[in-house]
Amino acid sequence: MKERILLKSGNLLDTTSGTIRTNLDVLIQDGIIKEVGKVEPVDEASLTQIDCTQKYILPGLFDCHTHLSVLTSQDEETRKEILQECGIKKANRAIELEEHVLKDFVDRGITQVRDVGGPLNTLRSLKGKISEGTYVGPDLFYAGPMLQKGSLDSDQMNERWPGWNVAVNSKQDARGIVRLLSKEGASLVKAFRGFDPTVLKCLIDEAQKANLPVTHDPGPTFFHTVPMDIGIELGVKCFEHGKTPWYVVLKDSLKSEHDCLMNADPESKQAFIARVMSVGVESISMTKLRQLIDMMIENNVWFCPTLHVFKFYSEKPEVFNENEPDKYRKIFERLYEVSCVITSEVAKRKVRILVGQDGYIPRFTLNEMQLLKEISLSESEIIKGATIYPAEWLGIADQLGSISSNKKANILILNKNPLEDIQNIRTTHAVLQNGKIVFQE
Repeated sequence: MKERILLKSGNLLDTTSGTIRTNLDVLIQDGIIKEVGKVEPVDEASLTQIDCTQKYILPGLFDCHTHLSVLTSQDEETRKEILQECGIKKANRAIELEEHVLKDFVDRGITQVRDVGGPLNTLRSLKGKISEGTYVGPDLFYAGPMLQKGSLDSDQMNERWPGWNVAVNSKQDARGIVRLLSKEGASLVKAFRGFDPTVLKCLIDEAQKANLPVTHDPGPTFFHTVPMDIGIELGVKCFEHGKTPWYVVLKDSLKSEHDCLMNADPESKQAFIARVMSVGVESISMTKLRQLIDMMIENNVWFCPTLHVFKFYSEKPEVFNENEPDKYRKIFERLYEVSCVITSEVAKRKVRILVGQDGYIPRFTLNEMQLLKEISLSESEIIKGATIYPAEWLGIADQLGSISSNKKANILILNKNPLEDIQNIRTTHAVLQNGKIVFQE
């Protein structure tokens, strides 16, 4: 017997137009949306109905910047801290940490994630457990390891989670890793930190042949080997973190000084960084920022600002570094301030903003949406950044990102209208994943 669910008489949020269509039904069969409109059901005895009168139906949300492998291989103290952050009070100790947290993502309506860095085998295993039904969790679109130039001998993340970063030092390395990622089920490629520009170009070209979009995080705030403007010219289609453009848009005097220090000793570089941090937003050339945004528009580039990670560490710096919390509080306060200014300008020009938290705590995704509202993004654009925009970037808009026939039935039903107040994204009534009810109020 076919499994059928009817969402009856709801207000449907059209993520393409950003408008509400009222009093519509959504018929789901075997995990796929079969019909949207006024549905006259046949054989009602085999049909599960959900009354959506005065409720709001929208696609399940994406988080576009997660690192879910962090949930694996954690000690008991860290496990407790993560569960506490998730608000999970009664966790079964026999159940793995990742199983608890992955279920919490889905319960909050986050039915897909774009994971932008972690060991390939760990992420492939998590995806398999979710696909097989061992875990209830979001559909996992992963990059696998973060790719960068270097030996990685002293990389702390690799020591904790082997395979977190992978060295790509030649065109041969680039071709090989893209073939491996494609074979092992990756959905995207993540370039990170230092990179030889010619090798990065080869990586992007090979990824394009494999239909794998490339995102880039240049790493520390300054002294990038591939700054954002060069990355755009090479073909990068998304950039991570609101601070990423800062180096490119420095005022001329600071930019000249910065470039003279590219090969300087670490102490000289740190002194320069401290001075620019003290200046903050005043160090930015708005003319240069607008020129960079012009490049983003011309080259069809997305932006994932991850504001929440800077806000979180500015409020809890001891989580980042318990030995020097006051020092890092000031740094993250400045990074948050600058990221907000840059992201606000990017959004004003209608560059597509992706919602991502840079972490693994489900409620932080919703916090990111609120922070985007606070820098003046509209509710409509924020919701697009968690639905249709990531689906388009990943090349899967024919499957996800909107409510229409023949798409996967990953659906969030809310009690209140999220276009009136983005906080209403938290008023979850029910969540469907692959056409199955995984949470209901």
